Amino acid sequence: MKKSLLFILGTCICFLGQAQTLQTAYFSEDYAYSYRLNPAFHAGYSFVGLPFIGNSSAAYKGSFSLNDLFYNQAGERVTFMNQAVSSSDFLGNFKKGLNSISSESYSTLGAVGFKAGGMYNIVEVNFRNYLSGKLPYDLMRYLKDGATSYDSFDLSGLRAHATSFAEIGITSSWKLNRKLTIGMRFKGVIGQQNSYIDMDRMVIKHIGNEGLPGSTLEVSADGVLASAYDGYEIASMPASEGSSVALIDLRNTRVGEPKGIMNGYGVGADVGILYDDSSWQLSASFSDIGCIFWFHNLYGHAPLSTRSIQANFTPHTHGTKPIYNEFSDMGALLGDAFGFVMEDEYQALGLLPLTVRLGAKYLYLSDLSFGGLATFRYDDICPYFDLRGSVDYKLSKSIELIGSIGGGTHGISAGVFANLKWKFINLFAGTDNLFGTAGTAFVPSCKGAPNGAFGLNIIW
Repeated sequence: MKKSLLFILGTCICFLGQAQTLQTAYFSEDYAYSYRLNPAFHAGYSFVGLPFIGNSSAAYKGSFSLNDLFYNQAGERVTFMNQAVSSSDFLGNFKKGLNSISSESYSTLGAVGFKAGGMYNIVEVNFRNYLSGKLPYDLMRYLKDGATSYDSFDLSGLRAHATSFAEIGITSSWKLNRKLTIGMRFKGVIGQQNSYIDMDRMVIKHIGNEGLPGSTLEVSADGVLASAYDGYEIASMPASEGSSVALIDLRNTRVGEPKGIMNGYGVGADVGILYDDSSWQLSASFSDIGCIFWFHNLYGHAPLSTRSIQANFTPHTHGTKPIYNEFSDMGALLGDAFGFVMEDEYQALGLLPLTVRLGAKYLYLSDLSFGGLATFRYDDICPYFDLRGSVDYKLSKSIELIGSIGGGTHGISAGVFANLKWKFINLFAGTDNLFGTAGTAFVPSCKGAPNGAFGLNIIW
């Protein structure tokens, strides 16, 4: 099943998440990309952000670990589908009900910051990804035990959204008076892909022929599947023998090269304000006010009805390429269970994930300050909030260090950030979760997985 769609698998499980702009760096006076946290902020120097190394980051947030899906067996990397991984060990990593997964990436393709016309300005091009999902416990149980268990599986509430787009941004900040600064950032958006699955109801039952292979499954489902990506070779099959209704054949739908560079378009804006009276700084920002209009070329719905299917499935977790075989097994199980009536192209308007930040900073000494930041991120699947306190210490005019402690939706975390200015070089690195650990092959191994950011820029 080479290059099969495996859309549900890829969207729900295998999207290795990445990171947002560091909250720990919010109060940095020398961070070149502080305007992304609040467009009223700027570092005060001109800079050129080099492609990718100018600002790169990676992270993951969720109620389970991505490393819970991968294991080492006899010196080989395998998935949880492998027969050597017990069901109890695997399922013990998940909570009953809905498990959350959330991630974000922000890669700089190029940026230039400079002063002109009494304002500080930035022109940039970025590539961004978002993923959020709610995965039912029974989805994991079905993937692990669905071929051998004759129980029922309730996958109701399954939701997963994945979005990728490029943005072209122009930012300007200017002082209204000695104490008050405002900033605005406008963004044009070119959509690369937008994929989602929403299942209001989905129940899978074994109703007969319990000797494998050849089990009969009864599936009752109500939901939608859609993707805006023009590289699909979409296959179809009849809903039942003699039926004129066509279903999307997930097993045989292929993913190829995109035919164009745009599957959607949109606009966005950030606004920010800063009040600074030398001792105190008060600030607020609203990021990603905007939307994207998508052209979904793959679209289907699972009608509120019951259908019977034959699950001719035999696990093949041994032999050569075990991890490849196990991914194929997952695709087969999902392709059997998920049936969506094929429909014409579908157009939809999607909102950008709005983020609100409120900050306060007190300058205790000329080189020592304390800050507090409240962050709320709106997402219709996995919204979160974070409250964070920080200490900012300047070792010299060239070196700035910040430490932070935060708590919120994803638990307690501690962060660090370091920024170096030396002649024509700016180098920074940091994390919002210092005590996260990384597993084998750099797959995060705990819910508090590490996120990291670094950058190398030319300044003057």
